[in-house]
Amino acid sequence: MREERNMKKINELSSQQLITTIFDPVKELDKTMPTRITQYILQGDELNVLVDLNQLCQSSNTATKLYELLRRPCDLRHTDICDKPNSSEKARMAFYQRWTDDYTFEQIIRFARVLTALCGNLRFIKLITPELPSWFLYLLYDGLITTLPICCDNEDRIDERKNWSIKQLHELLEIEESGLGKKLLFAIFDRQNITYRSCFQYFFMINGLLPYVIEHIELFKQLPNQDIAILGQVEQLKYIRKHPELQMPLIDFIAVQSLNSSKQVNQLATEMLLSSPVEIVKPHLQRLLTAGTVKQRSHAAALQARISSDPTILQQALTNETNKTVIAAIESALSRLESANTAEQQATLIIPDFEPIDDADLPIIARDILQQNYEEHLIESEKAAQKEVEDNKKYNLPYNWARKYYKTLKTITSQDLDDVYHYLNGKIEYSALLKKINKNIDITFLLAKKRLQNLPEFTLFHLLRATQLADKDTGVYYFERLYEKNEFIKKLDLRQIADVLVKINYSQYVPYVVAVPFLTKDTYHDVYENEPHKLWPFFAENEFLLDEALGFAPKQEAWSYLNVDVESTIKILQTFPNIPTKYVAYLFELALGESKQVRYAAQNALSVITNIHCQVEQALTSAKQEVRIAAANWLAELGQKSSIKALNNALKKEKRETVQAVLLVALEKLGEDISQHLTVKKLLTDAQKGLKGKKPADFDWFDKNLIPPLTWKNGDAVDPQIIEWWAWLAVKLKDPANPLLIIYSRLLSQQSQQQLGEFILQSFIKQDTRMPTVEDAEAKANSLADKRLQRYIGYYQQYPQYYPSYANITFEQVFEEIKKEALAVYLGSAIKAKGLLALTSGIKGHIAVSLLRSFMKDHQQRRAQIEAMLEPLAQSDDPLITQLLLSLARRYRAASVQEKARLLVESIAERNGWTTDELADRTISTAGLDDNGVLTLDYGERTFTATFDDKFKWHLKNADGDEIKSLPEARKSEDQALVKEAKKQFSNSKKELTQLLNMQITRFYEAMCTQRQWRVEDWQKYLQPHPIVGRLIQRLIWLELDENGQIVNSFRPTEDGSLITTEDEEIELNEGNRITLAHSAVLPSDITVKWQDHLKDYKVSELFDQLTHSLPDMSKVKDDIIDERLGWVTDSFTIRGILTKLDYKRDNVEDAGCFYGYYKYFASLNLYINIEFSGSMVPEENIPVALFDLYFSKKPGLKDRAIALNKLPPVLLAEGYANYMAVANACSGFDPDWEDKLIW
Repeated sequence: MREERNMKKINELSSQQLITTIFDPVKELDKTMPTRITQYILQGDELNVLVDLNQLCQSSNTATKLYELLRRPCDLRHTDICDKPNSSEKARMAFYQRWTDDYTFEQIIRFARVLTALCGNLRFIKLITPELPSWFLYLLYDGLITTLPICCDNEDRIDERKNWSIKQLHELLEIEESGLGKKLLFAIFDRQNITYRSCFQYFFMINGLLPYVIEHIELFKQLPNQDIAILGQVEQLKYIRKHPELQMPLIDFIAVQSLNSSKQVNQLATEMLLSSPVEIVKPHLQRLLTAGTVKQRSHAAALQARISSDPTILQQALTNETNKTVIAAIESALSRLESANTAEQQATLIIPDFEPIDDADLPIIARDILQQNYEEHLIESEKAAQKEVEDNKKYNLPYNWARKYYKTLKTITSQDLDDVYHYLNGKIEYSALLKKINKNIDITFLLAKKRLQNLPEFTLFHLLRATQLADKDTGVYYFERLYEKNEFIKKLDLRQIADVLVKINYSQYVPYVVAVPFLTKDTYHDVYENEPHKLWPFFAENEFLLDEALGFAPKQEAWSYLNVDVESTIKILQTFPNIPTKYVAYLFELALGESKQVRYAAQNALSVITNIHCQVEQALTSAKQEVRIAAANWLAELGQKSSIKALNNALKKEKRETVQAVLLVALEKLGEDISQHLTVKKLLTDAQKGLKGKKPADFDWFDKNLIPPLTWKNGDAVDPQIIEWWAWLAVKLKDPANPLLIIYSRLLSQQSQQQLGEFILQSFIKQDTRMPTVEDAEAKANSLADKRLQRYIGYYQQYPQYYPSYANITFEQVFEEIKKEALAVYLGSAIKAKGLLALTSGIKGHIAVSLLRSFMKDHQQRRAQIEAMLEPLAQSDDPLITQLLLSLARRYRAASVQEKARLLVESIAERNGWTTDELADRTISTAGLDDNGVLTLDYGERTFTATFDDKFKWHLKNADGDEIKSLPEARKSEDQALVKEAKKQFSNSKKELTQLLNMQITRFYEAMCTQRQWRVEDWQKYLQPHPIVGRLIQRLIWLELDENGQIVNSFRPTEDGSLITTEDEEIELNEGNRITLAHSAVLPSDITVKWQDHLKDYKVSELFDQLTHSLPDMSKVKDDIIDERLGWVTDSFTIRGILTKLDYKRDNVEDAGCFYGYYKYFASLNLYINIEFSGSMVPEENIPVALFDLYFSKKPGLKDRAIALNKLPPVLLAEGYANYMAVANACSGFDPDWEDKLIW
């Protein structure tokens, strides 16, 4: 009411008083200025006022102060509804409402010039076009953005600017300069210096704009030619799309814009063309196809193939075309049409029927469950209300939310619950129910403890009705959360889901609600991998969704704000029995396009088309090298030997070395003998030719003089020019696992492959990790420390409560702080030369592992580099490298690196025809030991042996069997190189053993947690006889399981190879059974005790604890979350120390630099153990914290999607619980006032 009275007073002001009120705050800097400004605006007097204002605003501080005093005029942001306007701002709003009713055009122009003087020196206010005077733009900013609300109820008019019109704005410009009005459209549509568009919506709502655009349609069409910004051109197209009456008169304009070089513009224009009648679009495209520029003709050919399956127009254009680039584009378009026609000739798509879900009633017991859930919730709410009273009294707080909620909750009657029961059964409409019960009541208790969901009669109807009532949210993202959280929904046909949503009137946009989770990501596609008929028919029946997602039609408002993922959309098409013809030509375009992931998805989708390779072969003649490369790679994947001829022909004509390399690889993959291209003579000729070209950019750091002397497999020396050229070519190819470079490197002797790999990897790492010297860091610290010290002191003086650490800060402390920062700065990066790493595939395993582990430890943030270094190593058969990749795939702090390692492991396993588990067992390094666990070290005249004991400590012996402390130096008569090699072998074996032990112990622990099973044959062949792993498994208890998974025997392997039980009896394993690791969670308690006694009697040191961790008391578990130690207090460093030692990783850091948990990932189950606490900050300080809970999930930190504990392997549950209790046991115990002990 007060605001309304204030605004009424403002509106009662005279024209003069209004202007004076607007600029009254300026008197704080100059008392005469408001009067002078008023005189200037109204009378045209005081002309010097603009000069004085400009002079005043030359100081950025003064300009900013005036800007804030006047409440940010001309700001490209709307009035903040939470920030109440002052009198000056209200007067400005009134000025724009009165407008020409109270002021002349000349007065308005002078008003705008004052705004320019005040705001013209503010760098953060950008002008959207250089074509119009700045005063005009500032006037529009302030009148149509700053002083209007961010949202409007009506999209067609501005109620606060009823007396504004486009005609008035035109006249304002004509007064300034005759003919300037013709440039008015620049103000409406241009967006120079702007990166966003939302604040300009009112520009398009000015009265009379549409007729004005129609009247000046030629000027409108010329805007792109006059260099309006890309965002402005997008605004033009969106304006046309909003007004159908413009679409036909501007179809030629849209056609031209569909060929625009900007992806933003051409995509939107293409969508608009594709949604227009084909007969109207065709003539305009045909004109561009015959009379446009080379670029326009080429693009028009591609677009013609998308809008029509008739090849006639393209064939005619091809007959008359003379430009090679355009000819290639037309031929490519015709090839795509041929693919589409081939697809059309294949089987007709038959959409199967689906069975709708029956809307059956829940039994009367459901009413009892509602009562039980309500009463339990009421008790919890009462406790919360009581606690609120206690906290208010204790801490002098004013809160009453919990008490108000409890009071409201008590108003629920038995009749209300009856109505809810009938609503769930569809007997009462949602809107009718809301009129009967209190809307403010939180009814989430309906589905508490999954009691309703566990009823056999419970269906999707009941779930959606319950959640609709409890959450009152029907948005697309809400449905996705519901879908992800409830497994039974994933078993339904999408059409069944949509049918239920329609029947309960869930949303007016049901098809979009169902489609969005699948079109914006591919997370859920795998759900239907074995039952695609539950996915694709929905999209076949709602083809408009695919049209909008792929740009065949404009996206509707329902999801226009969402980012559709083209790759995910294509993957949906892959599930179709055959691809709808209309999409084939466009998919072919994408299959040879720029985006790698989209390209692969489109290629996979098109692979079902008969003889698709014939169309791909034609793309080898494309004028674009990227298309030729994509075509060659695609042909290699298709594997048709008939394509060899086309590839060879392309190779003969190809001039680009990078394309030649891809063609060679494709030929080699198809089985063609490429040895003629691998002779020393040919390689040297290619190198000499290539080195005459331009050196790759940013590659000056590579020193060719440091390349080690190398030999071919026949022992001949390699000309260094060849290696230098390989390095250049590798960088140009940008592929760290390029097959041709790997083929090249394998032409070298094994020793040279190792030397080259080590040299390249070390060079790459050296360049990537260059950092300032200590001297440089100290020089920087010396120059900056004093200034920073003064700033810190100022912080403390102004805000001592926030910066207590700066109370006694010294120059030396600040100096060291800056020095440390400087030393951590990377001076460069080698990632642009990642292709060079393709030459590292032959590196020795222990060297690669050592270099990589060191890099990952010290430079973990360099994820792209780590992934690039791992990629070529997957081509190696070195067991140590394979085991490294396996360990990273199981667990690594960076998800992208872990995923890369997982994919590489899968590729190695596939190459060998194994599973990943089999790969892990069959590639364990022996560290040079023979089957008897002996490492033989040959000096020539003398031989030494090395073995290790049960503690894996090495022991050296001479030929007489006497133990020696170290290997002796070579005798004069002995071969120095041989002795050096023996010493190197021993050093490498020691390193390998250390690496191997860590990897294998971790692997066996995860195998125990996930309850992995081995075939008896594999266990006996790859684990038991292994010289190192065989020792490890002797320190573990194992189980023999029958075909039903029942325990047949528990046993432990011994040193002599026998398998003994708790009774020291030897057993023989049944070949048809399986082997798994034992654990107290699956063993009977009496057997567990016997094994504990056995290990003690035999003095066996366990690799890890198998026999003491128990399952949690399930009676204390609620909603699959274990929180029995909630409120146990410790400090953040204690939690960190315990959990990181147990291989847990810190959760993602959230807003304000805080995190609230740790997790451990089990890759084989794609599952996380989560342990949460009250939270800590980054960088970490040791603060009081409280332990919270333990739960398991498919993604870290998603407590609301906790996995049911009875779905977990019992051992994993027991181990997770043991980890939780390990933290609890380190706490000081439960503290009833734990919440008071925390810092927040």
